[in-house]
Amino acid sequence: MMQESGLRLELAEPGEQVHARYTPEPGRMPPDHDSLMQCLADLGWAGARLDARAVAQFLAQCQRAGHEIDATIGVLIDGAFELDITADGLAVRLTLLPPEGGRPVTAPEIRRAVAERGVVAPIQALALDAAMAEGRCELRTIAAGVAPRQGEPARFINLLAPRKPAQADDEATRVDLRDLGNLLLVSPGTPLMRRIPAVPGNDGVDVFGKPIAAEVAEDPPFAEGLTGAAADADDPGLLVAVIAGSPVVGVYGISVSPVVQVESVDLHSGNVAFDGSLRVAGDIRTGMSVSVSGDVMVEGTIEAANVEAGGNVVVKGGIIGKAEGGLAGKTEGGQGGISRASVRCKGAVKARFIENAVVEAGTEVVVESGIRQSDVAAGERIVVGGQGVQGSISGGRSRAMLAVHAAVLGAPAGTATIVHVGLNPFADAQRAALEAERRRMLEEQNKVRQLVAFFAKHPEKAVGDLREKARATLFKLSRDLFALEGRLTELGQQMQPCADAVIDAARRIHGGVTLQVGNRVLKVMEDKPGGQIRLVDDRIAVT
Repeated sequence: MMQESGLRLELAEPGEQVHARYTPEPGRMPPDHDSLMQCLADLGWAGARLDARAVAQFLAQCQRAGHEIDATIGVLIDGAFELDITADGLAVRLTLLPPEGGRPVTAPEIRRAVAERGVVAPIQALALDAAMAEGRCELRTIAAGVAPRQGEPARFINLLAPRKPAQADDEATRVDLRDLGNLLLVSPGTPLMRRIPAVPGNDGVDVFGKPIAAEVAEDPPFAEGLTGAAADADDPGLLVAVIAGSPVVGVYGISVSPVVQVESVDLHSGNVAFDGSLRVAGDIRTGMSVSVSGDVMVEGTIEAANVEAGGNVVVKGGIIGKAEGGLAGKTEGGQGGISRASVRCKGAVKARFIENAVVEAGTEVVVESGIRQSDVAAGERIVVGGQGVQGSISGGRSRAMLAVHAAVLGAPAGTATIVHVGLNPFADAQRAALEAERRRMLEEQNKVRQLVAFFAKHPEKAVGDLREKARATLFKLSRDLFALEGRLTELGQQMQPCADAVIDAARRIHGGVTLQVGNRVLKVMEDKPGGQIRLVDDRIAVT
């Protein structure tokens, strides 16, 4: 308590309330705001939380007081602090609140509270001292654990640099792979991929002294079963080609598919059949046959030849056969042969144009200019036109599961043209092949059953292990038939119409064109503007 100029300040209950009393005396000035603040400071209460309205009212009453007056004008508040330990246990954070006329928090109090929380990490003295000097802080880290250092997983770096555009000379025309997409050719010893081993991490420790395990860094080796490639004998982290071919890039390695390169496929080279990819610098000539398991890349054209590929067929020129009849049955050397070009692949077919050909692609057929008098089928879509060229389809039949795109369908002369979407164009042939295989297997199964029954009646006839072999064959046939039935069921599901199938004729549809979406058919009798043809409420609509 302190008394000055008739003013007394004291702490009153409850709590630490600041109570002011004033007794007027003759000849003595009543207290003002400055004298009140000085009195608070002399008591060490300068930071007290005052009620400004109560102070003003008290001082005003003092000016006209004729007797002793008193009032509660504020409160003393001690300093406070909070400790927050992060969810990962790696940091102790301090929030410090300054006192308001009350007792400040001391550093030993904070250290004691940290220890009571079970923290064994040392207090960061500089951080704590700075907080105490500032008098306040919010979520300041004053103790920390050691975070685990995560390792680095193994990395696989593709060493195949993109090919630069070749110069337009004869050699470049013959070997420029850029025009054929992303296909690259490598030779034995070519570095393909570099494997950088994983870097293990280091465990950490939290503020309670408990270990924090670092995540295990993945360290896979090169993939197993890479064909045409192997780790270098002197550098196990380097994958190199062991054969010439086309690289196939994977996540954990690069395989090399064998590639055969020929100037052209003709009588000089003979027919071509192998497991791999084929690159033809010139043409595939009339009457010749190509059968490969990979891609076929042709710099020139495919004439009335037969081409089958397990991958894509890319033709810089066109696919052009001979019209049926006339000289179509003659090939080079006067031999009878193929009249129309025939191209079949499991991937995509890309060509400048298609004429008098049968083309079947597992995914899509992409043509720059036009399709004329051809039978074209695609498992996904047919796209005609591009780079400012409005493509057209005239004559023949074009079928795709999802879509057919062309600016113009048909021809002004009313050429009969069929465009069909919405059904798997290969389903009937696939089902027929599967059913034929099933009939063959059933016949073979019946024969083996008879043989097994014969051995059961006449065991003396089963020389050696013939009886066991017959039973094993019967079991395998039963298993294969079961798998074949599953494939037939799956194929039946694929034969359902595709609801989103569309025929997109951006410019014109000529008379003589038959449009079919799913099982619905629309015959166009006269020329009409283009549009999109699709099923709407189970009816063909042109929009």
